Amino acid sequence: MKQLVSHYMMPYDREEDITKIIKDLKLEGIENLVYGEEPAKHPVPSLTVGCHLAYWPDWMNFYLGRSDLYKKDFPTEKSLIDYFGGTTVEAWEQRIRNNIRAALAEKPAYLVWHVADCSVEEIWTRRFRYSSREVLKAAAEVYSAVADEVPQTVQALFENIFWPGLYTLEPEDVDYFFSCLPGKNIGIMLDTGHLMNTNWNIRTEADGADYVCSIVNRLGSMKDLIKGIHLSCSISGNYQRTHVGPPPAKITPEIIGHHIISIDQHRSFTTDAAKRIVDTVEPEFLTHELFGPDFSIPVDKVTTQRNAIMGW
Repeated sequence: MKQLVSHYMMPYDREEDITKIIKDLKLEGIENLVYGEEPAKHPVPSLTVGCHLAYWPDWMNFYLGRSDLYKKDFPTEKSLIDYFGGTTVEAWEQRIRNNIRAALAEKPAYLVWHVADCSVEEIWTRRFRYSSREVLKAAAEVYSAVADEVPQTVQALFENIFWPGLYTLEPEDVDYFFSCLPGKNIGIMLDTGHLMNTNWNIRTEADGADYVCSIVNRLGSMKDLIKGIHLSCSISGNYQRTHVGPPPAKITPEIIGHHIISIDQHRSFTTDAAKRIVDTVEPEFLTHELFGPDFSIPVDKVTTQRNAIMGW
């Protein structure tokens, strides 16, 4: 198992400095966050083990041509172009292709692709227009349209979010989704925090481990699809329970961001709950995906969680 940390290479990051941090933490590298369309001026293949691709949370209405719906979130042509790279699905797919190419410049072993859909309004109301099966069908179509960009030597790992899509990894949905995908270089990137966010009754890390392990075990032989883990702890049931309803009258990116990180906390595991999850999944890759106060690697939090995995 290779242990990594999620990191966005900032323009001021020096490869030798990040390398030292990785070695001091006894990790094997980074999961490189690649969100743009152009390769980095200074790729870091010596550090990069995996790459996290760009993600469009609110895409189904656009993909299905429901202009009566998507114009609520994208009222102008400019807002569509800014978000999707154009006003057509083909333009969006080209943006996805460009993003994949930018990520491949880092020479990763795997790519991470989010599978979920949620409009701005639904972030608060949780009254979702599309079912997980509908999102999975459309997501498989989008991936299939660009899959020729992904070499067979690179794994495409699909990540669960706490919105319709892979969501709670229902075995029937997982089986359906992977039956729709081309190629054999595919699998799941299990995000533990995202999964915990789907159960508002979780109160402790132990509760979270019980829940995550039960979800993994009910997959049966499909558990082998899980190639990696994004490991973090999120216990936000109380917040979610008290923040369901109409969205605020005024919505800004800052308000959306605050709401999302209040749900998806990206805290360190501090107990052997982490070890139980890792022992159950037996992943090839484990990425510490933790929030710090800035864009630097949160060394203390990674250390805490790494010790928890070791049972210390």
